[in-house]
Amino acid sequence: MDCIVSGISLYTRDQLLVLAYCLPDDDEEEEEDDEEPEVQAKSPRGHKSQGSVTSTTSSEPAGGIKRRQNNLPPELRLIDLNSETETPMESLSVSRFERLSASDYHLGVLPAQNAASAVASSKGALEAIASLSTDMWNAAINPIINPVSLFSSGASIKSKDSNDAGSSTKVPSTSGTLSSLRPGESVHPNLLKPGVKIFIHSPYDCILATKRDLADHLGWLLEREQYQDAWELVDEHPEITSFADKQPEIGTATPDKTQGSDDFFEETASVVDGMKKYYSSAAKEKRRIGELWIEQLVKAGDWSRAGQICGKVLGSAESWEKWIWAFAGANKFDEISNYMPTEPMRPPIRPIVYEAVLGHYIQANKPRLRELLDRWSTELYDLNTITAALEDQLKYREIREDSVEDGEVGRDWRLVMESLAKLHEANGRNREALKCFIKLQDADNAMRLIKDGHLAEAVADDIPAFITLRVPQSQMDKMDPEELEEATREPITLLVDEAQHGLVKPSVVVSQLQEKVLDRYTFFYLRGLWKGEGIKEHSGEFRERLVTDSKSLVDEFADLAIHLFATFDRSLLMDFLKTSTAYAFEKVRFSCAG
Repeated sequence: MDCIVSGISLYTRDQLLVLAYCLPDDDEEEEEDDEEPEVQAKSPRGHKSQGSVTSTTSSEPAGGIKRRQNNLPPELRLIDLNSETETPMESLSVSRFERLSASDYHLGVLPAQNAASAVASSKGALEAIASLSTDMWNAAINPIINPVSLFSSGASIKSKDSNDAGSSTKVPSTSGTLSSLRPGESVHPNLLKPGVKIFIHSPYDCILATKRDLADHLGWLLEREQYQDAWELVDEHPEITSFADKQPEIGTATPDKTQGSDDFFEETASVVDGMKKYYSSAAKEKRRIGELWIEQLVKAGDWSRAGQICGKVLGSAESWEKWIWAFAGANKFDEISNYMPTEPMRPPIRPIVYEAVLGHYIQANKPRLRELLDRWSTELYDLNTITAALEDQLKYREIREDSVEDGEVGRDWRLVMESLAKLHEANGRNREALKCFIKLQDADNAMRLIKDGHLAEAVADDIPAFITLRVPQSQMDKMDPEELEEATREPITLLVDEAQHGLVKPSVVVSQLQEKVLDRYTFFYLRGLWKGEGIKEHSGEFRERLVTDSKSLVDEFADLAIHLFATFDRSLLMDFLKTSTAYAFEKVRFSCAG
């Protein structure tokens, strides 16, 4: 080995634990020897011979022994007995290590089972085993977590009477948290951790090393602000908070001596029961770490990533409101809106938060507004507030049917009308929603509302628009009769059926169609009445009676029916002439002659 062994113990069945004392390099020794005459020249006592430059065995003051001042701190090493490989370790933080030799260090190991028994029987026994006074324990122990080792070891601890005036070059700690005893505690919390306890003694320090656990690793990650790894660690191991917040009572555990273990010093009995108790504290810790993670990303200017993490780690309405307002204040709506909760929480996020985001998109981005309205539950915001904002844009003509957005005519107008239709329907205002669908020529949704809500009478104000739901305005003059008949079949059939119930009177339909000189649509409607279309679901005598009643409705428009039947369907005209007696013969001669 490249060191002096100050202590050795069996750590596991296959590993040796070595307290190594390393000698300084030869060139460092030579440099010290070269500087020795100058140092001695400044000594007021001057017992050192000025002529001796390289000698280190010259006469010394009575009662004093010259010690080298550039010694290295000791190291803990693990050596695998099978492969003879050595696990790399960090140097220990020891006070005044520069002047200490190999014989000044001592290694003591307390096996896990013995430690558990000692704590169970008497906490003070640990102090006796470690040969430490109560004052030494009260001085505190600092756990150092080594990311590449199996231990967490304490940093140098001053004893009560030690003088700290001497220079003490300490190895940087990988932990950063000083763990000390609280008043009234007789045993340090790290002694209550399960597993082997390792004590390293020097004239000035006592260092406690224990096997690193998840709580140690979590603390190590948090100190280095590696919040993503810390959050994922708690997410994967929710029981970690039980170690961080409350040490397990290992005194109640009874080791099972019959159970085999590869670790010679490891406890064989479980020391943590009922891990489900800690899931709530784990969730709380995850939220705390998650917000630190978000804050870190925001400070770095990575708003997009911060928004993603909000959707992943935030779990309360209060935290959501805090960060949504933060994003809104920075005008980063796009970065957070995708990840906001789409369903109400308990307790819920206040509606004004969602309304602020929707209000931004009402003014700035209509496609994005429509997307969010489809995604978010209508319970998240006040329907009337958003509806009023959209209607104001139509009222004050901020958007129009002929406006052009991104090269598309009327894009924003359609998006606003679609949004209004959705909001009206969600608010129970189906008539207003139906009007929006009709203006949009959204036949599927319009017919759905009419059938489900029996709203045929709601279209009485604009029968031509209802009939032409499936007839594109730009293609109306180019469509042949068969195409027009197919496109208008559904609304015509519905109007014929409603005429049977008296909801939409034939006189209303015919008058509106004739006012706009829509003879072909009027013909489709009167033909539907004459044939009894819309009552096909009935059968037997009842259907025959309904068809007869439907034909009688045409008598009110007999002269107009003769003219339209003669123009568009001569065979239907002959059937009408044979059955009806409500027409005038002069009208028949004129229509047939035409």
